Amino acid sequence: MTSLFVGLLIGAALVALYLFVRSGFRIDNGNVGVLTVFGRFVRDGARARTYGPGLHWKAPWAQVIEVSLAERSVSLTEDSHLVEVLAGDGTRLRVNARLRYRVDPARVVTYLAEAKDARDHLRGLFQLTVREQIARFAQGPEELSAYTALRLRMNELQQRTLDAMKDAALEEYGIEVIAVDYLQIDPPEELVDALNAVITAESEAHALVARTDLQCQQRVLSAEQAVAIANAHALAVEAEIRTIGKELASLADQGVLRDYVHRRRLEVLGGSRRVYLNHQPTLRS
Repeated sequence: MTSLFVGLLIGAALVALYLFVRSGFRIDNGNVGVLTVFGRFVRDGARARTYGPGLHWKAPWAQVIEVSLAERSVSLTEDSHLVEVLAGDGTRLRVNARLRYRVDPARVVTYLAEAKDARDHLRGLFQLTVREQIARFAQGPEELSAYTALRLRMNELQQRTLDAMKDAALEEYGIEVIAVDYLQIDPPEELVDALNAVITAESEAHALVARTDLQCQQRVLSAEQAVAIANAHALAVEAEIRTIGKELASLADQGVLRDYVHRRRLEVLGGSRRVYLNHQPTLRS
C-alpha cells in the first residue's frame, strides 16, 4: 500500500512537472507569438491574443506559433532573373525588382490564416502590380520612349508601385510593405543593339576627331618650325650680304675693287672644268 502511494505520488509529480514545462513558453526579441487551441486562435474578443518578447504561460494543450517581425524582402522571381514586362508603347522590357516588407503585429492572424504561404502570394501580387504599373506608366512629350520615361522617373515608378502594394498586401495578407526597389530595367535587344551602334559610332567619331586634331597640330608645329628655320636662314643670308657689301665698299674706297673682281674671276675660271664665253656676233658687210 505504501509503495502504491509513493508511485502515485511520483507519477503525479512527474505529470505536474510535465504540465509546468508545457505551460511555459518564451518569445525572442523581434518576434510575436500567438496561441492556438485545437486549431483555433486564442482571442481577446474579436482580436487574436498576441505575446511579445519574454516568458509567458499558457494551457498545456495550447500550441505556440512564433512569427518574426523583422524586415524581409522578396524578389520579383524566385531565381532573381529578369522578367519580361510590356511597356505602355508596346516595348518589351526586362525588369528585376525587390519588395521589402514585414509582418504587421496587429494582423498576425491574417498573415497566418488567410494564405497557406503568404510569401508566395505576396510575390504573385508583386509581379501583377509591377506589370500593371509599368504598362500604365505614361511617357512625357519630351521623352523618346517608355523606356526613357521609366529610367528618368524611376523614383516616381517606385512610389506608385509602393502605393499600389500597400493596401492590398495589408488587407489580404497582413503584411506591411516598406519599400519597392527597381534593381534593373533593361531595354529590348533591338534597342540595345541600336544603342551599342550609336555608342560605337560616337566613339569612332571622337577618335577620328582627336586623330585629325593631332595631325593638324603636328602639321602646324612643323610649319612653324620650317618658317622659323627659313627666317633664320634668311637673316643669316642677309647678314652675309651686308658683310660682303661692306667689304666691297671698302675695296671700292681703296680703288682696288676692279683688281679684286678680276682676280676672283680668274680663280673661278681656273677651278672650272669647262668655260663658256659669250662673244658678240661679228657683223659682215
